[in-house]
Amino acid sequence: YVVSGGRDGQAVVYDVGRGVVLASLAKCPGLISSVAGAVIGGKDDDNASSFVAVVTGSDEGTIRLHSLPSGRDEPALLAERNFDSSPVVSAVIHPSSDDQAVRMIVATRNGKIALVKYRLAGGERGALETVFELTRQGKEKEDVYTAGALHPDGLIYAAGTDEGTILIWDLKTKALAGTLESDDQQSIDCIAFSENGYHVATSSSAPSTAIQIWDLRKLQSIATIHPNGSDGNGDGDGKEDGQSGDDANGNTRVDIGRISSVAFDPSGVFLAYSGEGGTKVCMVKNVEDVVCALIPSKTKGRKSKKKDEAGPFRGGVVWGGVGTAGAEEK
Repeated sequence: YVVSGGRDGQAVVYDVGRGVVLASLAKCPGLISSVAGAVIGGKDDDNASSFVAVVTGSDEGTIRLHSLPSGRDEPALLAERNFDSSPVVSAVIHPSSDDQAVRMIVATRNGKIALVKYRLAGGERGALETVFELTRQGKEKEDVYTAGALHPDGLIYAAGTDEGTILIWDLKTKALAGTLESDDQQSIDCIAFSENGYHVATSSSAPSTAIQIWDLRKLQSIATIHPNGSDGNGDGDGKEDGQSGDDANGNTRVDIGRISSVAFDPSGVFLAYSGEGGTKVCMVKNVEDVVCALIPSKTKGRKSKKKDEAGPFRGGVVWGGVGTAGAEEK
């Protein structure tokens, strides 16, 4: 499944295998700033007890938990909670979720990270309860979170800040396990873990910002990607981000503009990164080896009205069984 959400406050669940829209969920207050989904109760689509759980977060601090039963019944809003009136920068369903409870990790811009639980069996249903919160001790200034991502094993959480820092949290000990400092110190807006859990990729949506790949075991940067050339803006040919041109050798070069999403493929061999002008895919072990560039036809030759205007392809990138699919912002 693929779940999308946008500025209209609407979340949509797609069945990629069947090529159909499963459901459009009830609109949430404000725009959707984070969305995630997971199959609860088994991976078998025909399992009557399983359902698709979808959590959305809004720029007004509201999180909503929806369920979509495998029997294709109408989706239901299980619970809703205003977290703290601060924008939700990340809301993801924890892999420990089962037929007893749905567990979520929620991060808000004002520096709060919490494990939130919704009971499916036993206890009181209908409420999203906070199990624990993560706080950084001994810091004069509170962190401002701008992005978050959960490690595949569910034991580590990475939170990006507006100062270009990535905080690595150990969810088992509830302690800060490490800190990564980006080279450009721009706001961290994109974070993704590899499926094997060894690497994490980060980037900012600020213009001309590089993507960094980190070795999580050593807490060190192992590669830097300049999406649009070595100078981060078309190799100095006068082209704006999101436009095509030729490099110094006369080879066709495609600029994809400001980065909005990064994602490793399931094998961890490739990294895809999306911007305003499209998506590129490179090798993780050799980031200079760009194996393909996916450019939506409607963006070709189109100039933004303003340099800081969001382009037409500002969304996420999702890996499927055979390749990548750009999830355009609604």
